[in-house]
Amino acid sequence: MLIKGSLMKALLLSIFLISLLFAEDYQLGQGLKINDNLNIGAYFSTDYTKGDEIDRYRLDDVAILAYGNLTPRFSYLIEFEAAPFYTKDFENGTSNWDRQFHYERAYIDYGYSEMFSFRGGKQITPIGYWNLEPINVLRDTSSNPLYSYKMFPKFVTGIDTYGYINEEMSLQYHLFLQVTEDLDSDYININSDLFTGVSLEYEATEELSIGGSLGYYETTEIQKDISFIQANVKYTQYPFLVQTEWAYTDIDNKTFDTNAFQVGGYIQNLYHINIQHAIIGRYEYFKDTQVNLENHIGVFGYSYRPKYAISIKAEYQVNSDSKFSKSIISFSVLF
Repeated sequence: MLIKGSLMKALLLSIFLISLLFAEDYQLGQGLKINDNLNIGAYFSTDYTKGDEIDRYRLDDVAILAYGNLTPRFSYLIEFEAAPFYTKDFENGTSNWDRQFHYERAYIDYGYSEMFSFRGGKQITPIGYWNLEPINVLRDTSSNPLYSYKMFPKFVTGIDTYGYINEEMSLQYHLFLQVTEDLDSDYININSDLFTGVSLEYEATEELSIGGSLGYYETTEIQKDISFIQANVKYTQYPFLVQTEWAYTDIDNKTFDTNAFQVGGYIQNLYHINIQHAIIGRYEYFKDTQVNLENHIGVFGYSYRPKYAISIKAEYQVNSDSKFSKSIISFSVLF
């Protein structure tokens, strides 16, 4: 579903930009508080990619958000995004604008207690770590691991029941269900009309968290029934942050009466030189027997964050298929 007529996005963007000019207490990255029920935020990212088969500049993400509390228990978030907003392909000598904004997120939260809360609408699929950071500026690298968008839908249009299982609030659960098409079927990595799963996250210590997920979804373009199992671990001990995520999917292709599987994941280590500078190393693996694809990818990156809401990143990817090796430089800001 596209936002037709551009009225809503134009109104929110106008409120944000005009109010920003007169806001005395505005802090970059914190959004703009209009009143007790409405906050407006925005972000963008831009990148340049160079490789044997790619030479491209993008104004990639342009987004605006509205969020706030309706009552002490009810809150909401709406996010409109256009991506890629502008692309200049130096390899082919072409350029393209895509100014259509889509629903990336649109949901209402009901917080009953620490043990039980409810979220309804289009929302991030509560799996792992990478998928829970949809905004480029908050991520450690410009590129996303193949695992993060090839193996399960990034968003759920449905319901999520979540909370803590134990009184120590160290074990968190999510139970999510989608029984319809995505709110914006033109803006999702995998189209599904049935998606359900459960995920758990256990904070073993202040430094160590361990989690995992089980799920099932059915795709709409080519009818596939897909089951997956996923696991993730994160260890934080400044100046180091190490995290890893892995998943396995079993694919029953109803259209062509075939079976296949995917296995993929990554392990990433980030080292803070200081609060503003960091270096990143990541190893990725992805195999998909549907298309006879197997990739090993090494990522070597650098991140400079002059402020929390501003990120400048550079990286080089070494791909086992050398024609896909590439360099990426990006700049992103959260308002």
